[in-house]
Amino acid sequence: MAANPKIEFFRIKLKAKSKKNEKTFRDFAIEELEGDKEIGNDDAFKLCFNHFISKIQTGHSKNAKHKKTITIISNPETNPYYSLKPSLRIKENIISGVLNGGPYDKDAIVSSIADKSDNSKLGRDKSVLLPYYVFVYLPSDHYEGLIAIHSNSIEETVTHILKKYISNLFSGSNFFQAKLYPYVPQSFQDEFKDGALIKNMTFSSTIIDNTTPSNKPINNIINEYDINIQITPKKTQVSILDSTKLLNFINKMGFTKNDNKDVALKDFKTKKFIAKNQVTKKEKVFEWNSKDHSFQPTIYLEGRVNLNDGTPDFKELDQFCTNIFEEEIMSELRPDLNVSKFN
Repeated sequence: MAANPKIEFFRIKLKAKSKKNEKTFRDFAIEELEGDKEIGNDDAFKLCFNHFISKIQTGHSKNAKHKKTITIISNPETNPYYSLKPSLRIKENIISGVLNGGPYDKDAIVSSIADKSDNSKLGRDKSVLLPYYVFVYLPSDHYEGLIAIHSNSIEETVTHILKKYISNLFSGSNFFQAKLYPYVPQSFQDEFKDGALIKNMTFSSTIIDNTTPSNKPINNIINEYDINIQITPKKTQVSILDSTKLLNFINKMGFTKNDNKDVALKDFKTKKFIAKNQVTKKEKVFEWNSKDHSFQPTIYLEGRVNLNDGTPDFKELDQFCTNIFEEEIMSELRPDLNVSKFN
């Protein structure tokens, strides 16, 4: 299990096919979930909750592209987190809890650590499931909600499949697929920027060489590989406020593959930098958000909730997300309510 899990936030925006006005989650419940036209907000939210939970509670929601699935294993003897399964808070229009997810379609072997001879083939129709926490806000009286998804690492994550699941879930005859946009509460963006300097910038991507058969054996063996390029300012100190300018300068650089084709750093999949606060001496990772064209801080959970061998204390994580939602996110997401944490 990874030692540094994180939480990611995404805005969920309904996309009604009718462009006359924005449609709310209550409208979605009426038009797509057979809700009565006079349905109240609480009952509309219940319909949305049942819609959210039904497909993953009764079976697997699979993603063929990423070869991953999400579900809820209902056997407490098998799933020690079943008591923390997603549940609803009706008045707040919130769903939160722990579901199960992981990869499938792998040629994996299950082997006992104590006895190597005790082994069996996992089978491509089997999935290796880990616990993942989600926090979902689906306001009956608004067209925009929120989802927070916990992940452990690039490999140990169900973020992509959950985003796709939500996008497809809130679509129908009167709605296009919902749009999800990365979101970071303003406090996480501001808390580190004053006086921080960029320590290094890293570009990561998977490279595929389309080389022709060669008499060099290594070329025939390694034609797909992960590249990580780290650039560290030496004599010049670069403020975190100049991160976009630095990125624009470095983006012009490139990597030359064995087939003599250049890959510009601007085309690398992942771009991030580590910044160091000169006062507190703390470091934080910022990742590039290609939709907003800005660097946003990664919200790691270490130091915010207790971790047990990389697994968060999910009750503490639920409280953490609830607190940040009530104290900050709600006012940023719903300015129409004039919500303020100072009220």
